[in-house]
Amino acid sequence: MGISAMGIFRFFVSFFLLLSSSVSLSNNMYESFGYQLSSGGNHNCVIDDTGVVCWGRNLEGQTNIPELTNPRSVYAGGFHTCAIDDSGVTCWGRNDSGQINVPILTNPVKLSLGYHHTCALDDTGVVCWGRNDSGQIDVPALTSPREISLGYHHTCALDDTGIVCWGANANFPGISDLVNPLQISVGQTHTCVLIDNDVECLGGNYYGQTNIPELVNPTQIAANGEFSCSLHESGVECWGRDLAGQISVPNLNTPVQVSMGFRHSCAFDSSGVICWGSNTFGATNVPELSFTFDENDTDTNVTSAVLDIDANGSFDALTDGLILLRYAFGLRGQSLIDDVISEDAMRNNASDIETYIETLLP
Repeated sequence: MGISAMGIFRFFVSFFLLLSSSVSLSNNMYESFGYQLSSGGNHNCVIDDTGVVCWGRNLEGQTNIPELTNPRSVYAGGFHTCAIDDSGVTCWGRNDSGQINVPILTNPVKLSLGYHHTCALDDTGVVCWGRNDSGQIDVPALTSPREISLGYHHTCALDDTGIVCWGANANFPGISDLVNPLQISVGQTHTCVLIDNDVECLGGNYYGQTNIPELVNPTQIAANGEFSCSLHESGVECWGRDLAGQISVPNLNTPVQVSMGFRHSCAFDSSGVICWGSNTFGATNVPELSFTFDENDTDTNVTSAVLDIDANGSFDALTDGLILLRYAFGLRGQSLIDDVISEDAMRNNASDIETYIETLLP
């Protein structure tokens, strides 16, 4: 029996999502190996081979890392830091507004830290805690939120309806009209959004932080304090206030991520972590870090293994790819596999292959 039109559609969506995940992972090799970079007010944190490493301002204990078990993400805020590990969310540093008093969360997957408040994305949606002098932790109704970003006194989320912001500086004219937002990043009084191959910034523009320069196919946007940065084809571009050289980007070798503090910036490039701007608290003094890239242990290779339809140890467009196309267009039985099965295939009969492909369908 041939696959239905809806089945073909669902199959191709699943198939190309798998392929695109492989491509996107290769664009940020650090992320694909579980490494992470996050910059806060005057400090930075990284996950490297040793775990969580933080440096910079420590007057509030924000770089005093507590015991963590298999940390998988770290987030630097204004004067505090949080991480997600096997035990859930742990926060440390300044606690003048309860920003490190983590409430009960259900399977938290993402965090975002402001200067005096914190938000998490978990199975229940968005949960916020800490200072609430401007309503920044009063989460409105959201529809399947998937990203959050915090500023000084306002918070924004990306959900199925688009962009929703609350707190002070939240009612940006036109922000609800943005189509297909992909990423959001919040600064002190401004907010920037990545939309398809474009960037939009709205809100306070006292220092030109919303005056976007020419960008070519931007893939990331970042905002903090009174400036903004974007990763695009030409590298990292920053604009806005340059009081301490935070928008004066140094030479970077194939940068893949940019992260910003109040008056400094950092990036992942092929050499590791590079930071520039204010160094009053040592935020740009990058310590020795360890990153090991094992080509046999990447999510990209996991994706390749998933698409290895005939189970010969690798994905091949002329065998596995052709089988997938035949299946999508209704071929079954021997006609599905004629003249395309590899000699070393472990999955080499039509029944087994059909059963395997069905497990890939959404």
